[in-house]
This record gives sequence, C-alpha cells and structure tokens, in this order.
Amino acid sequence: MTVNNDKIQFRGKAEKEATHIVDQIRLGGINTSELARQGLREKLREALSDEEKITLHQRYKQGELSEDVAEVLLDDALEDIERERKAFEEATELDRTGLFQD
Repeated sequence: MTVNNDKIQFRGKAEKEATHIVDQIRLGGINTSELARQGLREKLREALSDEEKITLHQRYKQGELSEDVAEVLLDDALEDIERERKAFEEATELDRTGLFQD
C-alpha cells in the first residue's frame, strides 16, 4: 500500500529510451511528467470494476475521498453515477397507484 510520501517509480528501459527519442524529434520536446500523469490516471480508471467505481463514489459522498481523488479515479463516471443515482431516486418517488392489477 502506498502512502503520501511513497514515490511511484517505473523500471522501463525501453519506455525511457522511446521517451528520449520522441523528446529529441519533437520541436520543444515533450512533458514526460504530464504524459506519465495522464497515463496513470487512464490506467487507474481502466482497472476499476463497476462495483469498485460505485464503492468509490459512495466513499466520496461520505467525505472519505477528496473531490480531486474522486475525479482522478472516476472522471466522467462520477457524473454518470450521480445522474443514475438521481434518476433512481426520482423513479422510486413516482406515484405507482393503479399501475398493478390484482
């Protein structure tokens, strides 16, 4: 488990060399830190199951996760889950009298 002072390190010799080559040929170079940050966000989101996303959303709503962390992990799913939750709540509040026949 990582804590706030843990570093995330990669041991990718080929990836490092590829980054260096692209940095050399691109005018102005590339921002490898930003590429790594974006890639890590993308992979974290891909790794989460729907159930895990719902659990994280609940933790966010309970104040256990900051908005920044929730956005990193859930991004668009954060809005989707909230929209679906509201739709479900509205559906449960609908007047259902006369809908079912005995």
